[in-house]
Amino acid sequence: MAGTNVQLLTFIFFSILSFQQPGYSQDTTNPPENIKSTDTISNGLQIDTVVQQNVQSVQSVIDTVKSVDSLMAEKTPENAMTNTKLFIYILLSVLGLTLFFFIFVITLFKTFHKKKSTRQSLLLSWNLFFIVTIIWLFIVWGLVAGFWTVASFMIVMIFLFIISLIMTIIALKSK
Repeated sequence: MAGTNVQLLTFIFFSILSFQQPGYSQDTTNPPENIKSTDTISNGLQIDTVVQQNVQSVQSVIDTVKSVDSLMAEKTPENAMTNTKLFIYILLSVLGLTLFFFIFVITLFKTFHKKKSTRQSLLLSWNLFFIVTIIWLFIVWGLVAGFWTVASFMIVMIFLFIISLIMTIIALKSK
């Protein structure tokens, strides 16, 4: 099996070498030494039998490599997420959630606890915190960061908002 592959590859190799390269023609102006004297070249009756082939035009190579130059640096698109923007969005999210935690969980728990039971006031304060947190994250990540056009972001936000509303209704109905 291996012997037939070697023979096949040898045949293909020598077949490729035997073909003339396109664009090249034989030189018929100088007769070789081994041509007989009865040939038409020696009698001055040279006939050009070479078929004229079209000369292939060589296209110049276009340089696609950009030279590195600080003046030619590509500007990032306006909506591109950079590390600085990501840090700012995360910082805004954490600061807003901290503020909402103190407002809704700690302060409202004390207010609700005066009129309602401990369990109900705790559920209400955490559910209101959850609703406001979802709205805040939508504002920061959806509107400011520009993710409001992304379908997966909107699906997650709507799902979380519906769950928080259901939890708030359950907290209001509990005793």
